[in-house]
Amino acid sequence: MNDQAIARRREVDDLLSGTFNSILRVEERALENRLTEGLTITEIHTIEAVGYRDENPMNVVAARLDVTLATLTIAVNRLVEKGFVARVRDEADRRRVLVSLTKRGRQVYRAHHLFHQRLIEEALADLSEEEEAVLCDALRKVKGFFDRQAHAG
Repeated sequence: MNDQAIARRREVDDLLSGTFNSILRVEERALENRLTEGLTITEIHTIEAVGYRDENPMNVVAARLDVTLATLTIAVNRLVEKGFVARVRDEADRRRVLVSLTKRGRQVYRAHHLFHQRLIEEALADLSEEEEAVLCDALRKVKGFFDRQAHAG
């Protein structure tokens, strides 16, 4: 590998980790408001995974977040206590627990969704359609790699 390729790979490493950290900081700052007061980013992402309107089984939400049912149960317990999530037993199958957002949870969901929409619009504003397509293709490949790594035994 030549010096230029080594430098480019260092830059990719810096760009990936720097972008990840910047997104988290921007997201934390943007979501510091009265709707999300007292919520962590993880809890906000759990609200997002519960979904806006539907009652979803806990195992479906856990799969969306790629966490265990036990991990999700802890998070849902906190969100129920804080008034953002409601939990009920499925009438058709009492073994299944269904979760849904309360009014407060739906408000947080909408605020988070709007934040992401604005973030993407602003981030892509200076790209041409062709550059946007190339970026999407490259990110799809990079995400595929990280997904495979996350699920490797």
